[in-house]
Amino acid sequence: MSILLHQRFNSDPLTSSDAPSAHLARRVARAIGAFEHVLLGRAPHSVMVVASGDRVVVSLHGSFSPLERQLATDSGGFRRVEDFHHDVFESSHEALVHHVRRSTGVGLDAGLVHVDAATCSVIKTFTTESSVELLLLGQGLPALGVPVNAHLHANGAAGTGADRS
Repeated sequence: MSILLHQRFNSDPLTSSDAPSAHLARRVARAIGAFEHVLLGRAPHSVMVVASGDRVVVSLHGSFSPLERQLATDSGGFRRVEDFHHDVFESSHEALVHHVRRSTGVGLDAGLVHVDAATCSVIKTFTTESSVELLLLGQGLPALGVPVNAHLHANGAAGTGADRS
């Protein structure tokens, strides 16, 4: 059974009717959202958890701070914002994995980060597997498929993702 949970970070509390896997997914989402709030002083806009069997993939979607939004309007400023979020991810990945394991019992392994100038979002993706893949889909849908603008891959416990465009 697969479950997809997309939750706004500060949404309503759990109800007793939630399935056990949905309950665990929500606990993971809250643990990661709380960690991000402590780390950056702001909670992510939303956290998405996809769980299937013994695999869990977590994606955080958050808005830039007002300063980051202003900097991202030109390519040089965006590069600085991107570098900042990659550095934060690299330096906090181990602490985040430890926090999630302690809070929920879920062991995350590989992770990568993508900073998107178009949406002013930072997307952090984690998995319980030893590697993670992130395909960044392009604008629009052609008749026979979806264009892939970038392919990020990370092995091991941390990584900002190697571009395989």
